[in-house]
Amino acid sequence: MDLLVREARPADYPAIADLTVDAYRTIDPDLGSYESRMRDVAGRAAVATVLAASVDGRVIGTVTYVGDASSPLSESEDPADAGVRLLAVAPDAMGRGAGTALVERCIELAHAHGRRRLVLLTRPAMHAAHAIYARLGFSRAPELDEHWEEATLLGYAKVLHS
Repeated sequence: MDLLVREARPADYPAIADLTVDAYRTIDPDLGSYESRMRDVAGRAAVATVLAASVDGRVIGTVTYVGDASSPLSESEDPADAGVRLLAVAPDAMGRGAGTALVERCIELAHAHGRRRLVLLTRPAMHAAHAIYARLGFSRAPELDEHWEEATLLGYAKVLHS
C-alpha cells in the first residue's frame, strides 16, 4: 500500500464529500445542517487547503488545513495559530495510517508557515482521532472548547514554536 498525501483536486471533491459524511455518520448518524457544510469541499478549498490521502488512486481520507486565522474556517483568533478541520477517513479504510499521515502533513505545513500552534476541535466520541492527536504531541486545550446545543467540541493544540 502506497499512501499518498497531496492537495485535493476538484476531481477529488465528490469523493471527499462522501467519505467525510460517511466517516462522521459513524459517530453521529444525524449530521443535520452540518452535512451540507461537510459536502462543500470547494467552499473549503477556496479559503483553506484541503488535503487528500489516496491509495492506488482512491481517495480514502481528507483533512482541511487552515493556515490563516483570518479564514472563515479558523477556530482561533490568534494570528500565530493554524488549524485542522474535518479530519475524516473512509470507514472501510480506517487503521491504515491515513489519518496520521494527514495530521502529520498539517504539522509540516504549520511549521513551514511559522505558526506557533496547530489547534483543532473534536467531538468527545472521536476516540481514534484523539489517539492520533495524542501520539503526535497534541494536548487538551480546554480554553478552545465549544459547547453548542447539538454538540460539545473539545479543543486540542500542539505547540510548534515558542
